Amino acid sequence: MESTHNPKILLVEGRDDEKVIEYLLKSKTLNYPFRIENKNGFHNLRQSLPNHIKTSEVKVVGIVADANDNLNDRWKSISNQIAKAECEVPSKPEPDGTIFSDWKGTRIGVWIMPNNKCNGELEDFIRDMIFEDDPVLPLAKGYIDNIPEKNCKFSSKKRVRAYVHAWLATCEEPRPMGLAILTGDLNKDAGGANQFIDWLRELFQF
Repeated sequence: MESTHNPKILLVEGRDDEKVIEYLLKSKTLNYPFRIENKNGFHNLRQSLPNHIKTSEVKVVGIVADANDNLNDRWKSISNQIAKAECEVPSKPEPDGTIFSDWKGTRIGVWIMPNNKCNGELEDFIRDMIFEDDPVLPLAKGYIDNIPEKNCKFSSKKRVRAYVHAWLATCEEPRPMGLAILTGDLNKDAGGANQFIDWLRELFQF
């Protein structure tokens, strides 16, 4: 999208996050002034934070990461790394997405998937974008829930992820989450989508 020299950067954990955000913005016909950088995993994202924030050319740093099993632990993990760049970090995430500035004026934003308030991940964010009257989602859930425990290769904590991907497989042309937004299989205005876009717009000022 944007040049690698763009002083505004949004850091994400993986390709799914990258494409969901890219296609959500496209679905709303928004031209965004930042580049999205996939860090290939939370560990890499976390480790990169001090350097990104300290770099004088960088003016805005956005961070999107999954809460997974413990929102508070994930927030501490991120905020401890940001603090290494001599930043004063809020003690907890804001429910509408966190935005603050460091001593030299670099704007920093953090969004903890799915909604800054609950444990979960990108798939929880996507689940809430499935149309409320969708007739297939209950069937997809039933399919997953009826898999015998001895044959279930995913943990109970990943059940929502299984629901979402089972549902995606039933679309006219089964596709990744991001494309499902762009094609209208998902409701681009449902769940936390608009709140997330509002956070991006406030952080990157577009």
